[in-house]
Amino acid sequence: MKKVYKITLNLLEPLKQPAMAIGFAFLVGAILMISTGENPFEVYGIMFKGAFSSQFYLSATLAKATPIILTGLGASVAWRANCFAIGGEGQMVIGALTAAVIAIYLPGPLWIRFIMSVLGGVVIGGGMSLLSAYLFEKLQMSLSISTLMMNYASKFLAMGIVVAFFLDTSVTNGMLKQTRQIPEGIRFPRLNADYALTIGFFIAVIIVFLVWFLLNKTKYGYESKMTGFNPEFAKFGGINAKRIMYLSLFISGVLCAFAGVSEVYGTYFRYVSGSLVSGQTAWIGLNAALISAYNPIGVLISSIVLASIQTGGTAISRFTDVPLEIAQILQGCITLFISAKIVIKWRLKKKAVKVLEEGGN
Repeated sequence: MKKVYKITLNLLEPLKQPAMAIGFAFLVGAILMISTGENPFEVYGIMFKGAFSSQFYLSATLAKATPIILTGLGASVAWRANCFAIGGEGQMVIGALTAAVIAIYLPGPLWIRFIMSVLGGVVIGGGMSLLSAYLFEKLQMSLSISTLMMNYASKFLAMGIVVAFFLDTSVTNGMLKQTRQIPEGIRFPRLNADYALTIGFFIAVIIVFLVWFLLNKTKYGYESKMTGFNPEFAKFGGINAKRIMYLSLFISGVLCAFAGVSEVYGTYFRYVSGSLVSGQTAWIGLNAALISAYNPIGVLISSIVLASIQTGGTAISRFTDVPLEIAQILQGCITLFISAKIVIKWRLKKKAVKVLEEGGN
């Protein structure tokens, strides 16, 4: 019995942090609703129904969660190794554009175009991430700043490339900055023609377990964890911190770029300028990584919950007087609580190091 209890606790461990952060955020949301005369139980009931109550709503939620899961995994791999990169958005954009262009213009059989398209998209996303690692190593440029700037550069560079070379003028007279559609034969199939969910979600779930295995059952996973705890201690223990940084950022870039590729193949069927940044998918993915403490299983659960807040938030705005912005308030509160936890943890760690240093003197 004790063994079963212990196994159950281990299985539920990835859910502890997301549950606490989300629970506190919903409590704050409830207080705000009460202050405006709304019944939070009714509002949250409508939110739940708008996210999960039918196949249509569930399909929309899981479809929205797909790129969040992938960008959350990308952030988890990087941040776990003490690489605080926030370039997921730019990697999504460049990966999506590359995949779309190759799928549309590469000659040859569709299956070759599909493979080369996906490979091209994820490799260029990983390469972008490697560039930030190089800038950090050679010029000591902050990973956070360089990757953030690359987000803006990628967005406008992709827009310029589309307008100059690949603009589809057959619809809207080219007013909408987008490429032509990719061939139908290589699009991600939908589980139901009337719903948004494609096999992309199930591919993302498979990747969740592959990343979990990578982080928990391989030498790289152990070394990245030790590097994340204390880079200096890791170096002293014989771990090549530079190699771990490059590898972690490359894997992170590949995962984030695949999030963009999955949107091209499963949602838009083309590259549409601005579509991948308007929903702040990469930032929500980073939230999912933070609230799950970089645990891939936790990222999966957190991403679905965060996606449901968005899809359920539209139902709230339709059927109650509570504005759509309640979804953003809830997500902001989740970020706030997780940020507070990270700061407290960092201060305790700093205090412990100071005590040890004073004790050594």
